[in-house]
Amino acid sequence: MSESVYASAFRSGLRPDPSVTVDEWADRYRVLPSESSAEPGRYRTDRMPYLREIAVELSPQVPTQRVSVVKGTQLGFTELANNMIFSYADLYPCPMLMVLPTESLAMTHAKDKLWPSVEKTPRVAEKIYPRKKDGGSSVLDLRFPGGNLKIAYAFTTSTFASVSRRVVIKDDLDRWPDDVKGEGNPSVLADKRADAFRNKKIYANSSPTLKSSSKIWREWLDGSQALYEVPCPECGERFALERDRFVYEYDEEHYKLTSAVRCVCPHCRAEIDEGSKHGMLSGGVWVHAHPERKHRSYRLPSYYSPFLSWEEIFQEYLTALKNKEAGSVEDMIAWTNTRDASVWEEEIVATEESEILRLRVADPEGEVPERTVALTMAADVQKDHFWYEIRAHIEGAKARTVRYGRVEAWTDLEDLFRRDWDGADGRSYRVRLCLVDAGYRTDEVYEFCAMNSDVCLPVKGVDSAAMSSPWRVNNVVRKQGGRTRVTGLKLYGINVLYFKDMFDALIRRSLASAENGDLESSDGVLTLHRDADEELAAQWTSEYPAEEVVKKTGQIKRYWKKRSRTAANHLWDCGVYNTFAGEMIGVRFLRADTNSASRRPKRRVILSKGVR
Repeated sequence: MSESVYASAFRSGLRPDPSVTVDEWADRYRVLPSESSAEPGRYRTDRMPYLREIAVELSPQVPTQRVSVVKGTQLGFTELANNMIFSYADLYPCPMLMVLPTESLAMTHAKDKLWPSVEKTPRVAEKIYPRKKDGGSSVLDLRFPGGNLKIAYAFTTSTFASVSRRVVIKDDLDRWPDDVKGEGNPSVLADKRADAFRNKKIYANSSPTLKSSSKIWREWLDGSQALYEVPCPECGERFALERDRFVYEYDEEHYKLTSAVRCVCPHCRAEIDEGSKHGMLSGGVWVHAHPERKHRSYRLPSYYSPFLSWEEIFQEYLTALKNKEAGSVEDMIAWTNTRDASVWEEEIVATEESEILRLRVADPEGEVPERTVALTMAADVQKDHFWYEIRAHIEGAKARTVRYGRVEAWTDLEDLFRRDWDGADGRSYRVRLCLVDAGYRTDEVYEFCAMNSDVCLPVKGVDSAAMSSPWRVNNVVRKQGGRTRVTGLKLYGINVLYFKDMFDALIRRSLASAENGDLESSDGVLTLHRDADEELAAQWTSEYPAEEVVKKTGQIKRYWKKRSRTAANHLWDCGVYNTFAGEMIGVRFLRADTNSASRRPKRRVILSKGVR
């Protein structure tokens, strides 16, 4: 009597897993398709020898559960993930999850890499169920006896549903969001899918991004921190390929290479040409800074790539350097992340508090300088008080902070912009325009501005990504009795990045003039009255320009960041709004006597029954 199907399956389950590692399986069976490979045909780990140790660590015979790779581009780590998938589907079937950043990337990977590889690799093709509606595989769900592979993306909560997975592959991790629809860090959620398996494997790879936010960099620091050291063909000593190991000559005017790129051995100082690269890679070894750590982490720049030349890499660097020196840093960030496999450290170009007070002049607080053409005021609204700054705009695109501080009530603000301010020239001045921040206590701000519409306007900062111009004007709409009505009041939305940059540039230009000793004689500068104190200095330096990565696009976004979570920035905001006020009323084009209250003629209103 033949053995039953159940008994056969039971006996099969008792047999130990075959002792074939991921790299061995790939070298025996994997075929690269022409649709997605620059070198289609039989896969050879020897072409990328640095992958062998990592492939072994990802194999079920090794107890390592976590492997993280900080990588450059064109190094073969995506195909390593595919090798892992196919070898497990063939010899160690189990539930697996592969997560990419977005839906389009998941579909592209499945259609252009995985399914063509299935069709080209007979060993895999006979295991994967064909695609069909009922009971078979689908584009994003490869099914095989004993398991399946779910291909998902990080921007949806369904990816991290409660199904357990023995193998979790986190691809291009730094392009994942920080939070997925309020449910937490998707990287952590993905890891939890493997909690039920004592023999789990979690593999993460990505080029890094910014030092302050890179997920893969944090995983690298948590792990063993391995670098691939190669032998010098001259002295035999090993060293890692890093940017400062390479030398070359270039045309400094056109930023073009004029010589071959060579690698310098740090031991014997021999200059090594690229023809020796393959031999060096074959003799390389991974050296772990923390071999005792169970979490294996690796870092590999693109200098090791068999598909990229050193000349290509460093010509890209020179182009990025040219653009950086012209004021555009995006290409240099991309090169650092994707070629050098290093995080980009934001350059904090922040003004120090002590510098701000160098802008003080001899004039007292509250006195309007000579040649002033307009006074503006900005108010920042808080829960139970207000911060304000009154600024004089002076001929020659100059400005002076006349008074700033904190008041407690709406009437206090009104007193400030309704009063006469004495000028150094013996004339009196009044605030021409007061901008009130409508981001908080909005209805109260609208009511106050409506009652003082001859002077006051509500303003609100708008994200620069939503702005195509420095500012925009919208009608204020209010609901009354279930109906929406236009009030006649205008809300000014300002591009906060644009005007913060402008205010910062004004401060820096003024500091440069102070350094040269010509602050008061220079045009285009900002000065402070003699009583300005550390409070103003602290708040004017409470923010600095920073950068972050937009997860869905990978692009770098500039923004202004607070020095600390608790740093007060109210007077900084007032300074930004007053900078906008100056642009709005065109103070650069006004004559000196256009805003003098004492020179204004009294208006006579002629009525039908006489003169009033």
